[in-house]
Amino acid sequence: MKTLILKLLLLTTVLLTAACATTPLVLLDFQPGATVDTLSSSVSLSIQSSERGMSGHGYLVFRKPDQLHLVVLSPFGTTLMEAFSLGNKITLVYPSQMTAYVGNFDELPAQGGLQGWRLMRWVMEVDAPVDRQLNGTVERVGKLGFVEKVTFENGLVTSKVSPDGDQVYYEKYKVFNGVPVATVVEMRNTREDRFRLVLDEPEVNMPLEDSVLLPRLEGMKVVPLSEIKVP
Repeated sequence: MKTLILKLLLLTTVLLTAACATTPLVLLDFQPGATVDTLSSSVSLSIQSSERGMSGHGYLVFRKPDQLHLVVLSPFGTTLMEAFSLGNKITLVYPSQMTAYVGNFDELPAQGGLQGWRLMRWVMEVDAPVDRQLNGTVERVGKLGFVEKVTFENGLVTSKVSPDGDQVYYEKYKVFNGVPVATVVEMRNTREDRFRLVLDEPEVNMPLEDSVLLPRLEGMKVVPLSEIKVP
């Protein structure tokens, strides 16, 4: 369960930091250069791998450039896990265990599926929409220093492919407050794992209270992230 939840966290962060997207044959009316500064939304999440599958729902809050709060709920509406991230720092809170794991992303165990942190940084580097006439696939050296393939449609990024074959697709976009946002994002890695996240009527670029993005650890047992047990 923790393995899948950690993968959901990765996908959520990718979605928020790479929120521009497109759908074929639809030309959106967006503000050129518009970006997501804040976002809050109910979410549906799913993972399919060779070993298992999982789906669920929750809620997330994001503030540019890298603050995130994700709540993963059980089918009964109770909180299974909360995740808070800021830069390279991450806090995972498990209310049923009264335990919080605190550390850096690179401390996450390899078997947890989050050694794709570098991939996430790559996905974060998405061009702001400028030219609605931009279409096609380009091969270029990205900001992280390696060659990437990026596909544009109507000025928006629809997919990216890394040198290792990892892929991310941005789909079913809508415009909120002049900002194009992917309401569906799917990641596929070289092991054929698929991670999918769907936003439900997000609120974009609205004011957020600082407290919403900060973990409450009173009464919690706080331990290093390196001690998290992932089967």
